[in-house]
Amino acid sequence: MSQTFSRALRTAGSSSTQKITVFLKILDLEARQDYSNRAVVGGLDRFLEASAGELAEVLGKAPVGPGGYAALTPADRRSWAEQIRDFASSLSSAQPAGTGRPAATTKRPQATPETPAAKQAPRAAPSRATKGKRLSRDAKATLRTRIDNLSFIRRPTAIKMDRLGVKNLHDLLYLFPARHIDYSNVTAIAELEFGQTASVIGHVVRSSRKRIGRGAATVVLSDNTGIIEATWFNQPYLADRFKPGTTLALSGKVQAYREKAQFQNPEYEIVSGGADELLHAGIMLPVYPTTEGLAQRTLRNATSQALDIGLPLLKDPLPAEIRIRHGFQKLTQAVHDMHLPGSPGDTVEAQRRLAFDELFVNQLVVHRRRLEWQDRSAGVAIPGGREVIGQFVASLPFRLTAGQDSALNEILSEMGETVPMARLLQGEVGSGKTVVAVAAMLAAVAAGYQGALLAPTEVLADQHFINITRMLGADADDAFNQGVIRTANVPGLEKPVRIAVLEGSLRASDKTEVQRQIAEGSVDIAVGTHALLQEAVEFPKLALAVIDEQHRFGVEQRTGLQQRAVKPHLLAMSATPIPRSLALTLYGDLDLSTLRELPTGRQEITTRWMRNARDRQAGYEIVRSEVAAGRQAFVVCPLIDFSDQIEARAATIEYEDLSTGEFSDLRLGLLHGRMTLSEKQSIMARFHAGEVDVLVATPVIEVGIDVPNATVMMIESAERFGLSQLHQLRGRVGRGEFSSHCLLMSDGAGADARKRLSIVEHSSDGFELSEEDLRIRGPGDYVGTRQSGFVEFKVARLSDVELMMLAKTEAAELLAGDPELEARKHSGLATLVKRSSERMTGTPS
Repeated sequence: MSQTFSRALRTAGSSSTQKITVFLKILDLEARQDYSNRAVVGGLDRFLEASAGELAEVLGKAPVGPGGYAALTPADRRSWAEQIRDFASSLSSAQPAGTGRPAATTKRPQATPETPAAKQAPRAAPSRATKGKRLSRDAKATLRTRIDNLSFIRRPTAIKMDRLGVKNLHDLLYLFPARHIDYSNVTAIAELEFGQTASVIGHVVRSSRKRIGRGAATVVLSDNTGIIEATWFNQPYLADRFKPGTTLALSGKVQAYREKAQFQNPEYEIVSGGADELLHAGIMLPVYPTTEGLAQRTLRNATSQALDIGLPLLKDPLPAEIRIRHGFQKLTQAVHDMHLPGSPGDTVEAQRRLAFDELFVNQLVVHRRRLEWQDRSAGVAIPGGREVIGQFVASLPFRLTAGQDSALNEILSEMGETVPMARLLQGEVGSGKTVVAVAAMLAAVAAGYQGALLAPTEVLADQHFINITRMLGADADDAFNQGVIRTANVPGLEKPVRIAVLEGSLRASDKTEVQRQIAEGSVDIAVGTHALLQEAVEFPKLALAVIDEQHRFGVEQRTGLQQRAVKPHLLAMSATPIPRSLALTLYGDLDLSTLRELPTGRQEITTRWMRNARDRQAGYEIVRSEVAAGRQAFVVCPLIDFSDQIEARAATIEYEDLSTGEFSDLRLGLLHGRMTLSEKQSIMARFHAGEVDVLVATPVIEVGIDVPNATVMMIESAERFGLSQLHQLRGRVGRGEFSSHCLLMSDGAGADARKRLSIVEHSSDGFELSEEDLRIRGPGDYVGTRQSGFVEFKVARLSDVELMMLAKTEAAELLAGDPELEARKHSGLATLVKRSSERMTGTPS
């Protein structure tokens, strides 16, 4: 509790001795504030004037001077305050035993070797529930005790708390406030101003019930400087609780009623002890996340009592040497101050400690996962292959960028070791990640092994299969009329390379045949969804697994690869740049290769947000103009079919409307995810060949489509897409020798969507956009929590990269000495790491 509030509490009806005690506490607060004359609202001189009678003896021995305290310099204020303290001490020592003696100072906990002076222990008596005899069942509680077994939680409350994820005492301790309202500085009633949010303390002069609505309670409060009325609507019973003479603390907004100051439904607290007992008024008031029917007052009472029971049960898993080295609070103090801080600064320090805990455990998990992956006895060394890769690269119609060359060399070097590679390849849209992955798979094939490319959806798997077979010049296998197995003659290899696609929608006979050929080793490169990792699919010679859009796969699928007797090398690819914070947390077990430059010849893309009917017509004219010049266009819609629940354009409807309307004179095609593989292959082949002018599609074309002649990307209902997805779609054009256009069609966007569209319109930097997208959407939505295994933090923020790097360094150092966390002092950490790892992979705890 703030010293200012303690002062005000003891001022109400105080004696001379009590007034001296208050005065000394004010001076203590002044000292902590460098004698800035801010300990008392309105300045210390106002207090001295109001208390002149009670402080006459003290001020007579140490007068403040003609100009008052405000006229003194900070150094002079310090000297004067020391004189006051010396004289007060002499008064204290002269008083007989048993009298109420004023304390010379407010004592602070002494610093210890484990508690730096700047990070001292929390204030005593953090909450009020310890007063009185604790019920025996609470005394026997553990952190895992269900909340409905705690005496202070009624069953209806427990049911509501369950909706917040609060199931036991530990959960309740870690149900942190979303924010605090600062009511800690008390104002004299005479100094209140209309519209001000303030706290006051005084005695109830009178209380009464009012017939307003369902009834109301009204009290009149006095603090010897003035009076104020407070009214609680729909709570008439409070009039009986607030009897005249009761000391009451109120906090809220000062409103005007009939030209008088009034509180309406303020937070309140009956003061029966000291200021440190207050929970609902005169404090940094916690505001908790809640649910229907669960009042803030109920949550504050529950968490307060949970602190009394639970704090002594908490065991700090953070090694003391780490805590001391970085000046972190002890765990009990941090948890207490998250709920009931004495000042905003207390909350900052508590958040720093608890955020570090979360990041530290995360870094221990990813570092251990990395160590487990890199088991030196389980990898496959892939020597050579560079001659084959050289011929493949020479056959491409473009030259690799310096970034592609560098990434490929890193990959081939690591694949040559028995330590399994674990690398993430990220880059700008259109930076050429797929060609690097194909080259790496050819290296595995050249050494007599197999490669696999996994995509999160069948649509993306189909596109990768089409692109890889086209890149290698493969022909369809006559045995499969769907073309699910293809053969390519690659220069430098003695036998043809066989590429197959395997996914759930294949005919049963084709699926069985592909599985058989993979198991026999006759398929060199397999492309598919997560079905490739199922037990029914056996890879006798799998040496490289490529995971595309790996944020939509995540840890669980990567862990599946780790279970194999021979671990393949792992190359993960991200469709768009990954924010640095996610690269450190979610993907900290992977080495990073980044492609920043685009292939030579890529053209500028002009992005425009088309807001109205006139803009739409201008967009249609751009499409017609580009087609007339021999180029092609995409029109992308978020839905396949019309929906009466989602207001957005559908590809099938748009295709019909454009075919018979605006583009009736052009050649249109339709592509979406429900089409068969052969239908998709057919329409894409026609689009590549220039036989289709405008391709109307769903976002299935956001990755893997490379048509250099396409120069217009028209995105319908653009407000329905996130920043990264808009950037990906934009990257489908601008791949040839002509300048290109991205048209964001949206005339009904809300505030958030307007912000996204404006950002995309003015920025083409994928790295900048990824950071902004993460900030707007949050990590869970950005990476897809369920698929990725991302465990969202309660306190830590992904923007705090400095704290993240600190956690990474400490985790690496700790694991270097105890890689299995077997040391007794690390047992608490080992438990947290195990639970966090299980949540990431989806395995039961």
